[in-house]
Amino acid sequence: MRCISTPNSVRKNQPTVLAIFETLVAVVAYWGIAWWLDTHIHLLMSICVAPLLLLRSKESTEKGVLWFLAYFGGKTKIDPKETPVRFWAIILLGGLIGGICVYALAKSVLIEQTGWVLLIQIFGLGILGIVISFMVAVAGVGAIAGAAAIARVILTLKSGTGAIGRAVARAEPRGIAVAGAVMKTVVEVMERTIPVPTVITIAVVGNIFVLLFGIPFAAGIWLRSLAVRVLATLRHPLKGLKTLPDNWRRILWALDFHHIPELVPGLWVHNPSFMSLSGFLNENRNGSWEQRFITIMVIPTLFLPSFLYRWSLKSTCWLYLPLIYLGGGLSGPFDAKEKGLLVAGLHKSRWESSRRWLMILVVGSAVVTTAINHPAFGTVMREFLASVPKFLGFLPPIFALLTEHAADLAYLWAFDFNGPNLAPWQWLNILGAVITGLIFFYSDRVDRVWRLAKEQDSAAAPESAQVWVLLGMARVRNLCAVLYVLLAFGYVILALGGVDAAGFAGWLAPVDALYGPYL
Repeated sequence: MRCISTPNSVRKNQPTVLAIFETLVAVVAYWGIAWWLDTHIHLLMSICVAPLLLLRSKESTEKGVLWFLAYFGGKTKIDPKETPVRFWAIILLGGLIGGICVYALAKSVLIEQTGWVLLIQIFGLGILGIVISFMVAVAGVGAIAGAAAIARVILTLKSGTGAIGRAVARAEPRGIAVAGAVMKTVVEVMERTIPVPTVITIAVVGNIFVLLFGIPFAAGIWLRSLAVRVLATLRHPLKGLKTLPDNWRRILWALDFHHIPELVPGLWVHNPSFMSLSGFLNENRNGSWEQRFITIMVIPTLFLPSFLYRWSLKSTCWLYLPLIYLGGGLSGPFDAKEKGLLVAGLHKSRWESSRRWLMILVVGSAVVTTAINHPAFGTVMREFLASVPKFLGFLPPIFALLTEHAADLAYLWAFDFNGPNLAPWQWLNILGAVITGLIFFYSDRVDRVWRLAKEQDSAAAPESAQVWVLLGMARVRNLCAVLYVLLAFGYVILALGGVDAAGFAGWLAPVDALYGPYL
């Protein structure tokens, strides 16, 4: 295990201390937000989005890179001359989305406003609608076309338009460098056209340009990268399902803050400096003041969502990690030695023997406590204990303890199948005991078949199908044990009064439904 990640460690899915720490912090933070704001919408969104964005495969990665490069290089050919229908449909869609957003905000923002406040808010909503429309247009039409649109929107001066157009044509498609070239030309044109001091011109034009068009330009590129990732993933769903466990483990244990995010997975392999955070930072150190100003403004727009997306995936590990654990590696390649070790370990190891003794205790406790809590058997036992000799006087208190479900922590060890009256964690305990018994008999059969095969061929290994069944049962049992410990720990805390169960309301109502009947 490493302290921080490297590109090589991420490729190999090597765990890092920082990645594990980030996962724990993300889980605590997301549940803390749910508790503080009394909402679980962000949890549901993370849970719903996580499976879709984790179905990444080698094929979908390559397809996504090709699509994004085609979009950014202007190869999609969406322009008013060659594809007028698609071009104007996207423009109208952007305007429609911007109008809907403004209308929804106006219904709540402009109520009871008058005078200058109303005028300023109307102006602000209008600018917001234009910005949203422009962002959608950049995402749909293309980066080069979007940069040209910036030039047309900002200046309509005849002398300036040509210079700006030439700057866009000369600009190499390197992300915000296109917008930077446009901005620089705009400033030069304004300096020649408007009789104001150069410093004021640069400051005013630069700030207005970046705020109104630079950030939406970057947001449009990010929206396009998100759409490319999702659509490329949906092109290869079955291959994505096979790689989902590895992708999940990489997110949880291998990816940390030291690993720079990418707009599109695999883009770094194509060109390490193209649309990468490290490339932007290098340009920021060596670039002009315009490039530095733009970089500072657009880096959070391009890459902060990637960090938030990564942390949101980490925050759902409490739900999906057990499922990934069950399915991960079941069909993976096992050599003869690995198969033999698995069968031998589940058949006669000391750890497995301790599991079997625990199974016997659980089954014995279930049989005894169920029999004692049975109405007919319980009456007979009470009559018998009423007449026991003095040296057996310890039996009545034990019987009373076994039959009193109101006793503290009774739902840890007392099983009552009369009804039945079992807590959820007790079902997990019973299921784990049953699986342990199945593993005992099935592993014995697999071991005997394997030994017979080794008499014919010393290099023989257990059959892959049998190994798959044993491994699957072992994982289900381990999952039952982990969930039992977590649920039983919560029950102990509540039963002993460590937390007031009366406060479980709102988004904590499921906790009351889970533990309430057994407290």
